[in-house]
Amino acid sequence: MTGSNAEYPDISAAILAGGEGRRMGRTDKSCLKLSGEKLVGRIIRTLDGLCAETFVITRTPENHPDLDLRLVGDIFEARSSLTGIHAALYHAQTGHVFVTACDSPFLNRGLISELLSRVTEEDDVLIPIHPDGFYEPLCAVYSKRCLPFIEQNLKNNIFQIIRFFPQVKVRTVETEVLKSTDHELETFININTPDQLDRIRKSLKGEAPGQASYPQTIPRSAALKLIRKNLLPVQAAYIPVTDCSGMVAAEKICSDISLPEHDRSAMDGFAIPSACTSGASADNPVALAYSGEIRPSCSVPDKNSAGQAVRVLTGGIIPDGTDTVIPFEKVISDECTVSINSPISKGEFIRKAGSDILEGETIIEKGKVISPCSAALLAYAGICSIPVNPLPKVAVLAVGNELCDPAKKTECGLIPADNLILMKSLCSRYGIRDIRIAPCANSPEAISEAVQACRDCGLIITTGGTGPGNRDFVFNSIQQAGGIPVFKGLAMHPAKSIFAFKMEKSIVIGLPGPPNAVNLAFHTIINPVLSMLQGKTEISSTITAILTEEVKGGREREKLRPCLLNEKDGKIFADPLLDKSLSPRKIMSLSNGIIILPADCGKVQKDETVQVIRFC
Repeated sequence: MTGSNAEYPDISAAILAGGEGRRMGRTDKSCLKLSGEKLVGRIIRTLDGLCAETFVITRTPENHPDLDLRLVGDIFEARSSLTGIHAALYHAQTGHVFVTACDSPFLNRGLISELLSRVTEEDDVLIPIHPDGFYEPLCAVYSKRCLPFIEQNLKNNIFQIIRFFPQVKVRTVETEVLKSTDHELETFININTPDQLDRIRKSLKGEAPGQASYPQTIPRSAALKLIRKNLLPVQAAYIPVTDCSGMVAAEKICSDISLPEHDRSAMDGFAIPSACTSGASADNPVALAYSGEIRPSCSVPDKNSAGQAVRVLTGGIIPDGTDTVIPFEKVISDECTVSINSPISKGEFIRKAGSDILEGETIIEKGKVISPCSAALLAYAGICSIPVNPLPKVAVLAVGNELCDPAKKTECGLIPADNLILMKSLCSRYGIRDIRIAPCANSPEAISEAVQACRDCGLIITTGGTGPGNRDFVFNSIQQAGGIPVFKGLAMHPAKSIFAFKMEKSIVIGLPGPPNAVNLAFHTIINPVLSMLQGKTEISSTITAILTEEVKGGREREKLRPCLLNEKDGKIFADPLLDKSLSPRKIMSLSNGIIILPADCGKVQKDETVQVIRFC
């Protein structure tokens, strides 16, 4: 399918349809139907006329006799999304290729067009990025210049897409920008399991979802999107500028004035016209008469008479007729004159008007944390009160009959609920001030009562009581108490049993009990949710680090690995702490970061680059 009249004649579109569909029972997902139409057909229809050509990457062309467009195969035998991207670039007739997956049923033409309109010849990768730092690599544009780097990774059995990014020019597009065309960002919804397919089919038919219609065992990125969707809008409030440091700005705040308002002296000295000193020397000093003194508190002074000097203190306004300041120690002065024995350049020791900030210049962006320096600048600009997003209230419940209040003397046979201390300390470290903690018996009545008592909190966290079968009593208790499930289970290890509920004005997130899993879950799930509740534009960020030892990822699950980050010669190194003599608690105490190993990434060798979350 080609088009000389395409909207983007220099870009091809490739649909990846060569996956194994393991979670779909090894079904060719491109042939699944929604509303009587094949998934791949829906995508072809959406892309029609947009690009120079549209073609499909598939290993089963016999499944698509109905498609009137080019069907091509993978070059490499291994099956992965990276293999498909390689094939797309190899077979494309243009220098840039938009790549999408066959299991994206709600691909939005407007969003794709907005993305493609931003492609430049210099871009090797143009890719959407969410506020939590997650990329959308199967809704992105790639250049043929990526081919040698992708090939090298495939030959080394490296299948994670973003692993070749450091070797090419990558430009990101924030998903907040793309929301103008796809408000709910449904473009990024994928169908991976029969359960997801069933729910989407029911939603298209207008059927109300049943009790068990919540998604299960989903990627962490999808879980965070669902939580964001269920949060109430953040209500801004004005607070004094004296209290705003550490808060999140609810609006973009600009200066109403330029600062300094006038040219001011940066030294104690004399304001003079520089031209009068052009012939000054030790043998022939220039003598200037002076009168008066300008202090920082003085109003705008009168214009200086030609050829005179004015005594000015640091911060004083520079009078018209002068254009430089000479420090006291560089002149010889008496009661009436100053002598200058060398030429002085124009503008010396003067803080120019607007040099700190110009009228209309942004002091703080909406959704950004107000730093101490920004708070000082707001005050300097004369802004007395600031619209901020209030800090959320947080409650933490440690579930278990064997647990007791860690602040009290331990009774015989009971264990201090150290998860309460861990979670409170972590929340405090990231700026949360109102945190209530309590142990909770593992009965439905006790759990329901404890959660209801915290309904004024934006976030309620439980630890313990999650797991398969009848061990999942916290989930069941919250559901029976009226909570609406958001998701149950993550494709992540450890802490795969995490779940979330919407309950009145609160989000309830259930974590497993082991402290090491709780620590990892805080940095990957809880902290991003705290950022959402504060209206931050960026809810999570990762950096790159170099592995000091080989690590292995998980099959079909993202794997989190605690690590010790060290910096040497300007590079960051990640030690995965693989010493088997270290207990999980010792590893937790030693670590200051988390290595993020994407699902199915296989082995990552020593000296390779990985994504890490660094603790503050």
